[in-house]
Amino acid sequence: MTKTDVAFERKNQIVRATVDCITRFGYHNFSMQDVAKSAGVSKGIIHYYFLNKDDLMLSVLEKVVKDIGSVLHTNIETIADPVEKLKILIELCADIVKSTKEYYQVSMDFWTLINQKESVRKIISEHYQSFRSTFTKVLEEGIKQECFKKVNPEEYSIFILATIDGISLQWLFDKQTFDYDGLIQQTSGWLLNNIIATKD
Repeated sequence: MTKTDVAFERKNQIVRATVDCITRFGYHNFSMQDVAKSAGVSKGIIHYYFLNKDDLMLSVLEKVVKDIGSVLHTNIETIADPVEKLKILIELCADIVKSTKEYYQVSMDFWTLINQKESVRKIISEHYQSFRSTFTKVLEEGIKQECFKKVNPEEYSIFILATIDGISLQWLFDKQTFDYDGLIQQTSGWLLNNIIATKD
């Protein structure tokens, strides 16, 4: 391994440990010592790779966002049918709240900092732009193939994400209120039926 490879792996190791600590303790309740212990390194090593806690936190947010984006693209890249692609994207985005708990934990903790830190607002904004772009491309593809109605794909992407976010957040705050999987299945069907073009 080259020095660059070692540095890259060590930074990833620290970032993964930080995600673990945020998930367990919350953004405001973990210490650099907690991260060091989880990563199996000294605090000095952490400060060698990251200037401060804010620098480390931005790397954590970037990693979580990239990981989710990678999962979305990997799961649809071999699918040809736009309807099936859209269905998979909706289900994957909805499943993030359950299968990738650290994503919502990290995101919600960071949302409290949006008005204080422009760098955080920028990363979360880019994250939503990436999600919207993925949905928009699938919608454009479906409109071109006449599978979908001629809607504004950018606006419909916003609508889909807003729907999923709203349901996910309500479930996170009160998991006993409704059957999440059942409601997501119904919502997915409604979103698809609303966009699929009817044959004359």
